[in-house]
Amino acid sequence: MDEPQRIGLTREANAYLDEMLESINTDTEGTAEKLIKFDLYRLAVAIGVKRGEKPTPLNDNADSSFRTSELDPDKALFIAVQTSNLNNYGESIYTAVERLAEQGIRQFYAAFRANMGTLPWNQILS
Repeated sequence: MDEPQRIGLTREANAYLDEMLESINTDTEGTAEKLIKFDLYRLAVAIGVKRGEKPTPLNDNADSSFRTSELDPDKALFIAVQTSNLNNYGESIYTAVERLAEQGIRQFYAAFRANMGTLPWNQILS
């Protein structure tokens, strides 16, 4: 199966990600500890793999804003999803990565909203 060279998020999930990053990075103003989109994207995939959550299909088309070679240079996400069997039969691994990221970002955003604009890291990482 050919793997896509670019993956992303839906427009809605991208907006959620931007909103969360703005809030998180405001809290770290003046430090080198700023998070970028890749960080939360990768974390969303990793948590989905850890939980064994088979991702649901996307409700909308995802953009192609991330090069897979930059997002996953060591193929850690690819290998994690491949060995977890979280992709559907006949589906590329990076399509499953994209769907895991979408699902995770939406879960992060629900927690973010429920906690008045802060991410509950203790819940997310448990």
